[in-house]
Amino acid sequence: MSTKESSQPETDAAGPASFFAPGGGVERAIKNFEPRRQQEKMAAAVYAAIAGRRHLVVEAGTGVGKSIAYLLPSALWAVRDKKKVVVATHTKALQEQLVKKDLPVVKAMLAERGLPLKYFLLMGSANYLCLSRLARSGAHQSDLFDSSDEQASAAELREWAKTGASGCRSEIPLKVAQRVWEEVCRDPDSCLGRKCALREACLYRRDIALAKQADILVVNQHLFFAGMPIPAFDAVIFDEAHNLEEVAAAFLGFSVNERQVKRLVDDIYNPKSGRGLARRLKNPPANWLADMRQAVGDVQFASRDLFHDITGKLGFGAFSGKVPAKAKRLREPAIVPNTLAQPLLALTVLLSQAIGYSQSDLEEAEIKGYLKRCLALAEQVNVFLKCESAEHAYWAEVSYSKRNPAASLHRAPVDVSDALRKELFEEGYPVILTSATLAVDGSFEMIKARLGLDKPSELLLDSPFDYEKQAVFFLPPEIPDPQDGPGYEAAVIKECAMLPAAVEGGIFFLFTSWQLLEKAFSALAGKFPGRPLFKQGEKLPQHLLAEFKRAGNGILFGTDTFWQGIDVAGQALACVVIVRLPFASPDTPLEEARQEWMTARGLNVFNEYSLPKAVVKFRQGFGRLIRSKTDFGAVVVLDPRIQTKRYGAKFLRSIPRCPRVQTLAALKAFFSRG
Repeated sequence: MSTKESSQPETDAAGPASFFAPGGGVERAIKNFEPRRQQEKMAAAVYAAIAGRRHLVVEAGTGVGKSIAYLLPSALWAVRDKKKVVVATHTKALQEQLVKKDLPVVKAMLAERGLPLKYFLLMGSANYLCLSRLARSGAHQSDLFDSSDEQASAAELREWAKTGASGCRSEIPLKVAQRVWEEVCRDPDSCLGRKCALREACLYRRDIALAKQADILVVNQHLFFAGMPIPAFDAVIFDEAHNLEEVAAAFLGFSVNERQVKRLVDDIYNPKSGRGLARRLKNPPANWLADMRQAVGDVQFASRDLFHDITGKLGFGAFSGKVPAKAKRLREPAIVPNTLAQPLLALTVLLSQAIGYSQSDLEEAEIKGYLKRCLALAEQVNVFLKCESAEHAYWAEVSYSKRNPAASLHRAPVDVSDALRKELFEEGYPVILTSATLAVDGSFEMIKARLGLDKPSELLLDSPFDYEKQAVFFLPPEIPDPQDGPGYEAAVIKECAMLPAAVEGGIFFLFTSWQLLEKAFSALAGKFPGRPLFKQGEKLPQHLLAEFKRAGNGILFGTDTFWQGIDVAGQALACVVIVRLPFASPDTPLEEARQEWMTARGLNVFNEYSLPKAVVKFRQGFGRLIRSKTDFGAVVVLDPRIQTKRYGAKFLRSIPRCPRVQTLAALKAFFSRG
């Protein structure tokens, strides 16, 4: 790819350029630093955009060092001008990298010039311990926890909290059971605020104070859209910005699942265990507990029937459940009666009655918190069944676990551009969007259109890595078109069986289909002695990845999670196999609704949406391979359309130039030379 600059602002003389000069702050602060013109250009562009209060879209290829390239200029501007900059990422891994690795380096550079930098990582409130709820867990532990292990875990946490410095779960040096955490984490719906007796000791409040003092505040993109408890900031930088549309759509929509409903009413009152809020109330109205027992039972039965009726009406009955989830779109209103409405109303009436009988502020706050959740649930189910907005997609999913299938209901906007234009880009502060993959064919048109970003400054920077020497590209011959379903799948599995003999290091098999992943894994299990196989879903992704790295020659079968945000340096990942060009399935409800919406507006869905989106994801998959100047490896594509279809050239142009090998033997020779 080439470097492209359009609407590029001039570099401020007081900007970050001197830090990148020979012998400058960057070289002194970063061990074995190698100057990269791309990094310096990006830093200058970010500083000019923020200082000039302009929006900027900047793509920085792998190896540019984009974190330093945006953190240094934004921190410099924030400290000098007494401003606050928010950095919003998509993954926790990047948040941790920023606060544990990159920001300490930037802080040291600024300190050399007498500029003290303060930075802080703020998580969503459910990640924080609530001392008030923790104290309640001690008074009601037999009511809250099922096992002695859970009670012991809560007791250990209470002891630690007496001297604990942070209430953030990731900073607590204890293994806290999930059930325990759910009972003691911060719940904004029941927070007492100024009325809380433990307000002065509140660990969350302490972190909010630190966040308010920070010059650079690191958050998750979901938290940014949900509303940070920080009233004002002066600029925002979205890293991993290629995910922004999906994050915004999730925030602007909702999802409700039957396990969530069951947990809600069980927490209010569980007839089997005799536990819950209703039993903890010290002085409820007369006959109230008996009425509550009846009400929660009615909600449980109505919820089960409603979800069963919806999934039955949408035709889930014939589905075998061999993949993690299946989704079906709702197209018409009132496909089933809202049998949950009346039982939920009765439950909210009982909760409302109990408010006047509460014996403490905490008890009242708890009741109001559950009342709020019940009202929100009733509203969401009602909106879902009405299915009246052409601007939204409505769908149901069934997820299969080892125990029982669980249904969920979803609603999301098909287009977020107007909302983001009004609520983000027209707010008056500069917004920086950055990622290693934002452009298609050297153009940012798709992401600008999808996000509602008009006339930003733009900067497109290539990677400093030497792909001509570090990588090869292999398209095995004689693989049929994916349209030839069984024949294509058989050819893919055959090729996956042969590739490990040519590659000594680790391999990623990146799939777009859970079904084909399962078939390939089943067919290849046990075929590679001495090489461990890993399958997405067997363990948490971070645990799977850690084991894969340690193996050094593992073979990992993955889908979406492993296409992006994964960093495996060296020969632990020597080959990335892209099984199929990653076009989003048009039969997923949200994609289908988006495409209908665009077609109705006269847009060419394939050329203006499906193809560009697939190219960006393809680039993400390709980018897993070369992570340093000493890495080498191969990208293998098992989809002949990259060569046989006219649009295939767009995929090939989107990746760095690297030599092509024509045979498996040539691929093996490449690794032998390496």
